[in-house]
Amino acid sequence: MPQSLNIKIINPRIEPQKGSGRKKPPFQALGLETLSVIEQAIKKNKKIAIFINRRGLATSIICQECGFVPKCPNCDIPLGFHLPAILICHHCGYQAPMPNTCPACQGYRLKPLGIGMQRIGEELKEFISPLPQYALLEGQMLDNKELKIFDKFNQGKIKILIGTEALLRPQLESADVVIVASIDPLIFLPDYNSEERVFLYLLRLKKIAKEKLIIQTLIPENKIFQYLVNQEEKKFFEQEKKWRQNYLWPPFVQLIKLTLIHPDEKKGEKEALDIRDKIDQVILKTIPKNLQGSFIILGPAPAFIFKEKKVYRWNILIKYKYITSKILQNTNSLSGLNSLMPLLTKEELDLRNKVLKTISLNKYWRVDVDPKDTL
Repeated sequence: MPQSLNIKIINPRIEPQKGSGRKKPPFQALGLETLSVIEQAIKKNKKIAIFINRRGLATSIICQECGFVPKCPNCDIPLGFHLPAILICHHCGYQAPMPNTCPACQGYRLKPLGIGMQRIGEELKEFISPLPQYALLEGQMLDNKELKIFDKFNQGKIKILIGTEALLRPQLESADVVIVASIDPLIFLPDYNSEERVFLYLLRLKKIAKEKLIIQTLIPENKIFQYLVNQEEKKFFEQEKKWRQNYLWPPFVQLIKLTLIHPDEKKGEKEALDIRDKIDQVILKTIPKNLQGSFIILGPAPAFIFKEKKVYRWNILIKYKYITSKILQNTNSLSGLNSLMPLLTKEELDLRNKVLKTISLNKYWRVDVDPKDTL
């Protein structure tokens, strides 16, 4: 990464309107200052990578009059808005046409909620002229098609690349200008490592950027962006490490996620509560008293996506405190704090497995040791 890299944090809600001759619509994804950066880069024949955190034209739609958000009848999560005017569930594939009026109040003020790749592309076509060739990189394409897009961008045949996490793959060599159009929703996911995940994304995007890194956010005062701009990666990880130690999250404990996937909501809830009681009893009756404190049980609680494909999900989290193992001290910052987790000793493995084997989970349960998230 060159020393001259310019990192700029932009709050599109409060950016000045003057000077561009352009008035920003209330729900435009790319701010005026961001569009100006893109225009200048195009004039200089630069390559531009635009990162967002979701697929689709917009995350969903919302009625401005009553707050109604269309949800999937199978999964109870908001439907994504796609061209041409289709609502799609990204979990089960359910589709419905975009309504002309709000199904709840019959109002006409339906607006996009969130940012998607297609929406970015539509705004580029609307505001940038002439617009060079651009491509969308969803991460769901066939490998050979994706590799061709990377090759064309690396060679300069494609000037603008719009993508989600696929932009972080090693096939993308560099971009003169990197724009983070949407990252805020990831920060607020109810997961212990959400902030670190976002910070790692930004560090990797920073390595890709040669001249400018532009980040759009409605929360510019957040510590993530301040540490990034001030090049204080070490301080971020020190603070994150201290927080996890205080609240006992990995790498200071091993995490085991037990997920119940059940077709009946009431039976599933009872099953989850019964297993929680069983875990408590197994620890109380089979684990030596001086080691019982090694197990901290959370839940059961409904999963972040509670209903999906007509089944219901509950999570039970087990925080397993090490008996003799110590966390590692050094790590590559791009690997994250979980790379500090130690290998369990035979004694620690035997104790943990004694609990997991004794509770005898049925076919509705899934066990995930060291899960990538707690959602």
